[in-house]
Amino acid sequence: MSGSFGDPILFLVRTLFQLLIFMVLVRYFLQLFRANFFNPVTQSIVKLTNPVLNPLRRVLPKTGRHDLAALLVALVLIVLMVWVLAAMKGLSVTAVALLVNSLYFAFLMVTDLFFWTILMRAVASWIGNTRSPAVSLLEELTDPLLRPVQRFLPPLAGIDLSPLAVLLLIQVLQITVGNLLMG
Repeated sequence: MSGSFGDPILFLVRTLFQLLIFMVLVRYFLQLFRANFFNPVTQSIVKLTNPVLNPLRRVLPKTGRHDLAALLVALVLIVLMVWVLAAMKGLSVTAVALLVNSLYFAFLMVTDLFFWTILMRAVASWIGNTRSPAVSLLEELTDPLLRPVQRFLPPLAGIDLSPLAVLLLIQVLQITVGNLLMG
């Protein structure tokens, strides 16, 4: 696809894939971090992902806190996204390039997921909205990343700087990995 319609369509396709991938990754991390599955927002995510994950669980059961079915679906969606976007751009992709790009996009998706959840949690705390089920879900997803930083970076004048530190660390990691792959 070329011309003025190529970029918006690529954007929409990529965005749809990313939303699906984020949903499945959130489901994986909910299990990993032992989140409250009675939370209404969590229940919505479970209901949306169950039709795909439950049949796979017959083949790939949960192992401890790891939901292998969710991981597999996320990885398949990422590979499919990379392949579809390359095809839409008219590019042929070798198996090695598909693997490398898929692993890179998987890294970006996970780090972006945590970047946005931490940012949303920080904004919710600034506006004083800390009692909603959505904020509770954000806390359950971000606490495992923020707690270790909070041990080394205590609050300054009552302000928790750990979200800022983790957001900066995520950005540095993304830039570093991107530079390693491009250089």
